[in-house]
Amino acid sequence: MSAPESILFPGAEGWELWKFPAKSEPKCERAPTEKFLSAAPKLLLALPTRSIMAVPLWVAAEGDPRELAELELSGRHLVRRDAEVRTLPVESTGGRSLVLALAVGDDSPAAAYFPKADFFDVPARLIDPGKADVAIWRESGSLCFGFYRGRKCVMFSASGESSPGPAFCGLLTRLALRLRAEDVISGLPASLRLIGDFVEDERASLAGILRVEVEWISPAPPPTIPETLASVSPPFARRAGEKYAIWKRLAVLGGIGAAAYCLVLAALAGDLAWKTIQLKKLNAKVAASAPAAEEAKKIVSEWKEFQAAVNPQHFALDQLAAVAAELPGEQVRLTQFTLETGRLVLAGEAADISQAYQFLERVKKSPVLQDYDWTPRQPQLAGKNKVRFEMEGARPDAQTRNE
Repeated sequence: MSAPESILFPGAEGWELWKFPAKSEPKCERAPTEKFLSAAPKLLLALPTRSIMAVPLWVAAEGDPRELAELELSGRHLVRRDAEVRTLPVESTGGRSLVLALAVGDDSPAAAYFPKADFFDVPARLIDPGKADVAIWRESGSLCFGFYRGRKCVMFSASGESSPGPAFCGLLTRLALRLRAEDVISGLPASLRLIGDFVEDERASLAGILRVEVEWISPAPPPTIPETLASVSPPFARRAGEKYAIWKRLAVLGGIGAAAYCLVLAALAGDLAWKTIQLKKLNAKVAASAPAAEEAKKIVSEWKEFQAAVNPQHFALDQLAAVAAELPGEQVRLTQFTLETGRLVLAGEAADISQAYQFLERVKKSPVLQDYDWTPRQPQLAGKNKVRFEMEGARPDAQTRNE
């Protein structure tokens, strides 16, 4: 899909529809009507800041960042049942990655506009922070803010405050200290950018209480379209888009199917007659080879029993020793070793997810255990500095569960 050509943005006094004509300056329609919205080309909906929860997280470089972030937020009881978690990459260093986890639910004040939007993003990513560490703006009279690492947003929120007084400044200070302690930002903010209408007393209050350099831009400039969209569509919008895509695909397939229907019917009649003849021949061959097949099956069964008795790689003690040899250190320990006929189940605990993945990869590459087809399960947090992991291996001779 091509880039957006219009943006529905939650402005200081209500919704603003920005259009970006190819050969002229951006145009803004405040409190747009249904007619204006319907005519908006390739609409990007900036979800109101108060409807999104943003949490910066350091996660292991291995694994799926979204799954790790969802696991972390669920462990903190921060994700509602209907919310979906998305992650935006910020920086990778030292074997770990900094991501901005976003949780979006269906109860957004912008829900009425979901069907009209082709793209979704968040206001903090559509605002240009310049060289400032913090950007502050208003949405429907409420103060919102975003912290930036370089020019990438690492945290944003709606404050619930209408004026930048001591309560608002205290909130910014506490968040800045927490983000600095978690190494999300490299130092305490030294500058902030005010976007929109802020009276002189408000600007002086922020500069005096926070002791930072204040840059003021008024009136608020048009929102900018980022190079990569966040695609933070709420669950309702995502489900609606999937249904529309399915119906559209079905309509196309239905037209093709109707055109080919008659041709298929004619081909099926001839194919059925040919297959009937072939089936009779195959049944005759199967009947003729049945005694030989039974004898071969008996030999294979006897060989499997004999192989399990003479192959040292199938001995429980040898396999346990091979598994123990792959433990990467004292912080990884084995809590379960279950060996059935052709099936091996391993479980254990590690200090972090990276060590758990390292052990699982080493077991897969073990020469003694190379006959197994391994299926690892997603590691689970079991407390501070403890991750539980489990994997199951099956040899070709393993019995199925219902055998």
